[in-house]
Parts: sequence; C-alpha cells; structure tokens
Amino acid sequence: MSEVENLIKKVVKESGKSEKEVRAMMEKRKEATHGLLSDYGAIYAVAKEFGIGFNNEKSVITKLSDIEAQKAFNIVGRVKAVYPPKAFDRKDGSKGRLSSLILLDDSGERRMILWDSNSELANNISKGDVISAKNIYGKEGINKEVELHATSLTNISINPKLDVDIPKIKTKKIRIKNLKKDMDSVDIVCRVSSYYPMTEFNRADGSVGYRASFIAEDETGKIRAVLWDDAAKTKLSNGDIIRLENAYMREGLNQELELQLGNRGRLISTEEKLKLPPIESEKDIVIGDITSDMSNLSTIGRVLEVYKPRAYSKGMMSSIIIGDKSGSIRVVLWDEKSNIANELKKGDAIRIRNAYSRPNLNNEPEIYVGKYGDVNINPDLKVPPLKDIEKKLIKEKNIIDLENKDRYVRINGSIVEIDEGRRLVYTTCPYCDKRVENQGLGHFCEHCGQEVDPVLNMILSFTIEDESGNIRAIAFKENAEKIIDMDVEEVMNVIGETQDESMPIKEAKDRLINQKITLIGRVRYSDFSDQLEFIVDEVV
Repeated sequence: MSEVENLIKKVVKESGKSEKEVRAMMEKRKEATHGLLSDYGAIYAVAKEFGIGFNNEKSVITKLSDIEAQKAFNIVGRVKAVYPPKAFDRKDGSKGRLSSLILLDDSGERRMILWDSNSELANNISKGDVISAKNIYGKEGINKEVELHATSLTNISINPKLDVDIPKIKTKKIRIKNLKKDMDSVDIVCRVSSYYPMTEFNRADGSVGYRASFIAEDETGKIRAVLWDDAAKTKLSNGDIIRLENAYMREGLNQELELQLGNRGRLISTEEKLKLPPIESEKDIVIGDITSDMSNLSTIGRVLEVYKPRAYSKGMMSSIIIGDKSGSIRVVLWDEKSNIANELKKGDAIRIRNAYSRPNLNNEPEIYVGKYGDVNINPDLKVPPLKDIEKKLIKEKNIIDLENKDRYVRINGSIVEIDEGRRLVYTTCPYCDKRVENQGLGHFCEHCGQEVDPVLNMILSFTIEDESGNIRAIAFKENAEKIIDMDVEEVMNVIGETQDESMPIKEAKDRLINQKITLIGRVRYSDFSDQLEFIVDEVV
C-alpha cells in the first residue's frame, strides 16, 4: 500500500468520512489548482481542513471545559438537546439561518451554534448522537459563556467511529399520565389523533403567529398538544408516531392542561412503536347527547339564532343557537372566533370541531369554541331542514299547560309586569359563564378557582300572560337586550347618569307593558318562588 493510501486511511479514520468522500475532496482541491497539487499535497490539504496532523499522532481533542474564546479546537461531544433551524435577519438585510445543540463530555457542557448551511444538520441529529467537530471556533456568547461556533471551515461528523469515551445521556421516557402543570423540557413519544392544521393569528405586537394542534396519545392517556410558529408548519396526519423534544406544560383557556411546543422545541418522526388500538374516525356527537364536561367536541347542526359579536373585558365574544332533531344548544364563540357569527345566518348547516362544553347559569351544557376550535359552513351536511328541526323541537303551548322541564316551547302573550326590584346588570366569569362577585380585591370565580376579569351581562325578569294564565319569565344576555331594546353599555350609561339601577327598567316599562311577545324557551321549577319559571332561549 502506498504512502498516499496510508494517509487517506488515516484521514478516513479520524474524520469519520468515507474513503469515497475523502478522495472526492482531494480531486476538488487538485482541480482548483489546475493540476499543480499532487496527491500528497491534496491529502495534506484535506487533512488540514479536518484538523488532522501528519506527525503520526491523532489530532488533539479538546475537552469542552477547556474551550476558550477566539481560538479554534477539535472537539467530540454527545448531543444532550437539539434546537431546530430558524431564520433571522442580518444587519445588512440579508437572511440567515441557525440552529444549536447542547453538547456534553466528561468535563461539562457547551452550546454549539450551526450557521447557515450547517444549520440544516440539526435535522439529521438526534438526542444521544456523538458529534465530532474539527476546526470549530470558540466565541463568547451574550451570557458571557463561551460557545462553539461552526463556520464554513468546520467539518462535522455524526456518530464517527472514534476511540473516545463519551458519557451516556440518561433519558427518562415521560408518559402522558405523568405530565403535570408547569413541567418544562418534556420529551415524549406520542401518536397524532384529531389533527387540526395550522392557522394564522395576529399577536399584540402586530406580528403574525402560527398555531396547530392535535390530540396526543400513548398507552397511558391523551392530552391536547399545541404547536407554535415553525413547529406548527410541520404537516401531520392522524396516526403519525412522533417525538416531541423540549416541550412544556401550560394551562389552556378552559383550565385544562396542554402540552405545548415552541421555537426551542423540536418535532421529529420516530420509528418507535406504541401499543395502541387503531384510531377511530372522528364522531359527531348528537346535540341531545352533549353534556357539560366534554373536550375535543365535534358536532353538526343547523343555525337557529345568531347573536352578533360584542366586547367583554378581555376581547370579543358572540354566540349562536344550533339544533338538530335531538335538541338545541347555545354555542359561545370567543375572541378571534367571534367574527364567525358575522358569516352565519339562520338555517346554515355547520360543523363544529375541537370545541369543549361547560355548564351555564342553569347548569345546562353550552358549547365553547376557543382559539383551537373550528366552525365551518357546509350545506352538504346531513342535517334536517330548518323547518323540520323547528317542527320537531318547538311545541306551542298555552301557559296553563306548561310543565316542569318542558323544553323547546313557544308561548304567546303580553308583558303585564316587569320586576324592578331585581338588578338588571350582573357580572359573570368570562370562562365558565357563572356569576361572580367582587370580594374587595377582585372578582373570584369559585367554579374556575381563580381571579377573573368579569363580563357584564343583563338579566330581565318579567311576567307574561295569555288567556289561560301567566308565568314569570327570565331573559339573559342578548335576549334581555332585545326585549328592553338596550345593550348592556347603554344600560350602564343610564345607570351612571341617574345613579339609579332601576332607571333603565323604569324608562322601558311604559313601552313594554301590554306589549305582545312570542318566546321560545324552557320551563324550570324555582325553589325560591315555589313556582314554575320560563327561561327564554329566543325572542321571536
């Protein structure tokens, strides 16, 4: 074997490159010198690039703890964490990319920065891999700690065959059932179920953000996973087995724990197996079967009533009433979803996905659609026609024939009395819709167990009478506003100007007494008054 061949073998062994790659690098250097460089010169140039000396000794490997700023080194370390590539703007206006690793050896840890073309290596590196880097540069970072920076002259090998003892990484496989509030640096293998693709949203600073979500599951349970920005752009399919690295736990809007993955985390496919049954196709729940404590809720129905968006202390909200032949239910659309109400009209067939349900003031279920939910109009949905739903749900009765727990009842009559002694405006929790009171230091929701910024709502108590009898009726929120013909802000203005909480009712009383009205609603028994009451769902 010639001396050149021996030198090539040496470079192959110490660089981690294949012989074919080394020879290609030699030819490239010879071509660049138009044939002036010999095989000896070419292999020497390649060896220098890898930091390999020809003094019959191996290239010096520096411990991570001994790295200094403003010097180049050869290092070997094991990957403790991988942070995915991200783009940035340079001062000169050009675009750049970087990713980073946390490396460790038996002396300590260092952050390693991969710039531009090297940044894509992060996509091929996994936690636990061994990294060999020749001619890597030490530089002081923002926190004054010395970092490793891979430049265009740095040569990086993944899992090279080197006789170097690198500590193993102790990894603990976290299961979904063991996830807890405020956990950070979570690594987990899960299956994608009920995937909801990326959507855009506007942040408070005017920038555009991206969000996607899915239900993550393993053998121990399920949890919602939320992907932000670059992670959200990863296209997933139901059934994918993936690994989330450096995720964290947070509470969502409905106080349920969520697994979240931001720009410091990574989502990668994995060959690991999970012992899970096949994914069931997403089922739409019949409205009559919806209870007050559901999550990941999907249903279809036809719009029976639309209430336009209005402001509350933290943003916007709107609501709709939907129904099928089994029943009807109120759907609350929060914040960015509230504008959906502007696109809907009575009779539209819609599908709701990724929602959740909560009890209202009367402990009846309502559907909440938050930032992860979807409402889509689809005329091809198999929902009965509007007239069939109304005919099925709504029964017209005389007041004397009303019975406790009647639902979807239409009554016709005249307003004969308005309760002036009952407060017209009250405060509710923006999350669960339960009434809250000011406890001196703020409003506390006992149902949610936290302080909240309350929402102002209206409640109107009045008596309706027909030829057969009369009953006390109670209208909340939009229905109360419709009857009194004033929204909550107008009512607050009148109260503020007159310093009289009953003044809005007094002003409306002359107009409302003896006014004919048609109501759709339900009947309940009041322990307080020992009488039946009519709860208004819709003012016709």
